[in-house]
Amino acid sequence: MILPAYAALAVDFKDYIVVIEGPQSEESADAIIAEAKRVIPNKSIKYVINTHNHFDHSSGLRTFIAEGSTIITYQGNKAYYEKIFALPHTLNPDKQSQAEKKISIETMTDKKVLTDGNHVIELHRLQGSNHNDGLIVAYLPKEKILVEADAFNPPAQINAPPPNPVNANNTNLVENIERLKLDVETIVPIHYPADGRKVTIAELMRAVGKGEIALLP
Repeated sequence: MILPAYAALAVDFKDYIVVIEGPQSEESADAIIAEAKRVIPNKSIKYVINTHNHFDHSSGLRTFIAEGSTIITYQGNKAYYEKIFALPHTLNPDKQSQAEKKISIETMTDKKVLTDGNHVIELHRLQGSNHNDGLIVAYLPKEKILVEADAFNPPAQINAPPPNPVNANNTNLVENIERLKLDVETIVPIHYPADGRKVTIAELMRAVGKGEIALLP
């Protein structure tokens, strides 16, 4: 699902749904939840994967808690999230204030794998990120899709010139893809380009001045 300037991905597992990212606000989270259940009916959202703790990527998480979902996030975020998600919302009560659901958080360090025996989501922490120390990307190996936030924000139009100098976050993402030997064809940026196009690995490689990606032996 694409919201203004933000995207989220719903993955259909055998008995439940996994949503990648709960950004912006309760309103945005409500829209993501409703759309996920529309396209994948009769299943609950078991997990919501949080790419990092910046407010615009975590401000919808309380709504997922009210939905009964478990948050998957970097281990360094757990204590902070438990504290802020337990705080009362009295001036403008949100759904979690009303539902008072138990906060459920699963953590990861460098890698975590979700699978139902058929679908697979690999979660990897980007090493050496300048943007966030706990920045997580999601990789779907069968589909060769990489979901990422803020490591590569594509330009509004595909024919925009590459940045000069090269963006360090873009370079870091390429270095991590090569280190992890991920076979990526499609990138789903949480900050989706304005024209809504399909973003390929070729765009990222062009942005860092490389013609192709090298998978190290």
